[in-house]
Amino acid sequence: MSNNSLSGTRTFRRSITSADGTNIIEILNCSEAFAGYAALESSYYIEKSFYLETLSGAIYLPSLRQAPFPELYPEMNSAEKIAEMLKVEEKYPFLGLRFPARKGTGTWSVLSTARLQNKGRETTIPFVVPYLTINQLKLLSPDDRLGISIINYGSGVLGAGDYINLEGDFRFEVNLIEKPAKSIGAAVPYGVNISSASPTRFRVANSNRAGTGMYLAANGGSWSMGEDNSLSGELWAIASGTGSRIAGIEASYA
Repeated sequence: MSNNSLSGTRTFRRSITSADGTNIIEILNCSEAFAGYAALESSYYIEKSFYLETLSGAIYLPSLRQAPFPELYPEMNSAEKIAEMLKVEEKYPFLGLRFPARKGTGTWSVLSTARLQNKGRETTIPFVVPYLTINQLKLLSPDDRLGISIINYGSGVLGAGDYINLEGDFRFEVNLIEKPAKSIGAAVPYGVNISSASPTRFRVANSNRAGTGMYLAANGGSWSMGEDNSLSGELWAIASGTGSRIAGIEASYA
């Protein structure tokens, strides 16, 4: 079996304003990066990896009373710096930017929340570190979705003129492992009379059917398609005008 590795990088952007309210807004759907590889699943085992490398926000909140930057000095230890930042946070208004995630169409669950204040100008804040991970990138599953929402902590939500401009980039990898060749068993002939009154089922469902259905030419023969998009369900037909008959052979993968 052969093994092939593919990879790619993408960027995404989203602006959040007062018009978005407090609803959860999806900003990233990992499955979209792999959509182009779905057609290969019949021939390959596909291993998918997704890495969120950067996510930052340009924050501008003029509707809130301006908060100063904390007074931090080199001689301060970590606890003293955190205490100084909390002093500013508690004294001046702030709002929350929450990061929920979910798998597919499942329930959203909160990963973390950042508290934002008006610093008197546009301020850019990184979110991957420390809000989403302590590492340099965030590993996500192929079916993960990442969202954001605004939280009111008592000072309101985004007002007129406020915005949060999000920008991120991600990397994804796809490993393709070729599936073993399928062996096909003996072909079985069939013939079924087809009425023009109502549809007639001429083949029952067959999950191992080799081939993907058939093209029917008027008053003529038919031929099977290749095995990339196999039709495994029931096959029905109805005659046009007088009755007709479908005859053919069907083979199944062993």
